[in-house]
Amino acid sequence: MTMTSLKHIIFVAGPSKSHVQPGVKFCVNFVNKNPNLYISVYTLALLADFGAAFLSTQTKEAQNRIRIIPSVLDMEIASPLDVVLALEKSFGPWILEQLSVPSFEAGGHVIAPPSHIIEDHINGGISLASKDEHKLPIISWWLTAAASMIAHFGNEEHGQGDRLFITIGELMAKQQPGSEKSIEEVFHHVLSDRVLCVPGLPPFYEHEQIPQLLPMLLPFVVAVQPGWNKMRDQVDIVAISSTYEFEPVAAEACANAFTHPIKPYFVGPGVEFPSTAPTELDSTIKFLDQAQSDLGPKSVIYMAFGTLFFPLPESARHLEIIIEEIISQGFRLIFALSSAIAGMNERLKEKLTASGDAIFPTWVNQLRVLEHPAIHYFVSHGGWNSTTEAVVRGVPMIFWPFAADQPTNVLQFTTQHDCGFQLLQVRSGAARSKAYPDITITGTDDAVRSEVRGYLEASKGGRGRQQRLNVKALGKIMKGSFEKGGSADLALEELGKALGL
Repeated sequence: MTMTSLKHIIFVAGPSKSHVQPGVKFCVNFVNKNPNLYISVYTLALLADFGAAFLSTQTKEAQNRIRIIPSVLDMEIASPLDVVLALEKSFGPWILEQLSVPSFEAGGHVIAPPSHIIEDHINGGISLASKDEHKLPIISWWLTAAASMIAHFGNEEHGQGDRLFITIGELMAKQQPGSEKSIEEVFHHVLSDRVLCVPGLPPFYEHEQIPQLLPMLLPFVVAVQPGWNKMRDQVDIVAISSTYEFEPVAAEACANAFTHPIKPYFVGPGVEFPSTAPTELDSTIKFLDQAQSDLGPKSVIYMAFGTLFFPLPESARHLEIIIEEIISQGFRLIFALSSAIAGMNERLKEKLTASGDAIFPTWVNQLRVLEHPAIHYFVSHGGWNSTTEAVVRGVPMIFWPFAADQPTNVLQFTTQHDCGFQLLQVRSGAARSKAYPDITITGTDDAVRSEVRGYLEASKGGRGRQQRLNVKALGKIMKGSFEKGGSADLALEELGKALGL
């Protein structure tokens, strides 16, 4: 039997589950569109089984042309930065080994040596560290929207959102022994009321980049920002996990938004679309079924902040107020406590669980929950994965963003597309001041309660109906982009041509 020869590309996945899964989904979409392509997904050893498990849910053809490669883990992982350092340390020797092999066989195909590397930008360019040896072209893969990328890495005319973190890093490096300041102190010293202007977004203050100052996140961003910038400066192509229709202004701005021209390909979000398979009954689905039987459709609020984010202890009372208002407005609640840092008032949990008004699972099948007709709104941190999962299922949102891409995602979904509301009064730290242009953030319990109550009441009226129509239309556009001739479908084809496939 004659075996076909396939081109070979390396995809370097990001350092968390929330990056690995959409990264693998991108690879699935890419090989499905380019039948002469094989992809090796290089990922942290600790995440390899997770990536393989997700790949096993995809088509057999995709499984035959994608393999998951675990990194060599020979150092202790004590911080998020260690994850990136571990990937970088093991990637160089591995890629040189791959290049030394003329070819190998897999799934009835002959696989050529690697010709390109596509790397998750959040890694900070671990493949750049060994580029002098492997000499392969490197392409950036950006998990979220183009507006988010511009907000993070735009030139001076386009926001220069990296100014804050680069300046903090420079000042931390210059500190003299005996007079050191903490990174939080330097952050507050450097922070300004500078207004950032990003095409496709309303203006926002610099402090609005971080509505919640999470202690574990700031040191990581400051440490990795130079690597992110180096990646930006050395790539000519970026695959963006968004659609052109979602953000045409930001898409067009990419040509001049960075330190040099970067060609964007809008390959669509790495999201799983609604399933037609029967829903398996578990305690969460049973809770939803019961709520629909008792109260009718759109009677449950689903709340989740992902695996990495959760309101800080100083915001515990604000979180309780949100829960209290949800229940007092006649809704039931599913609050997924999947984060390792999740903390809740145990007395309140016990009371609401006993009354049947709420459940607090540590894990839910989020896609099935969002597809259930009993779901009214989704209270979310605004991460790209969760948000796009909700959008393609027609569920509007109430956002509590923390940092990273979340603030810009939320601006797009609330101000540009009116698919939900943003909580402002829950902001903490430097962000508890004002929102552009002159919205006062007092952060009092009364202010939070008034804001949440207003949003929940609006969600039951005309504004809520409008937002549901908007999110359903936007979801239809996102799904349609992957159909033959759709914008994401064409972008995957054009990206393949750009890489010589």
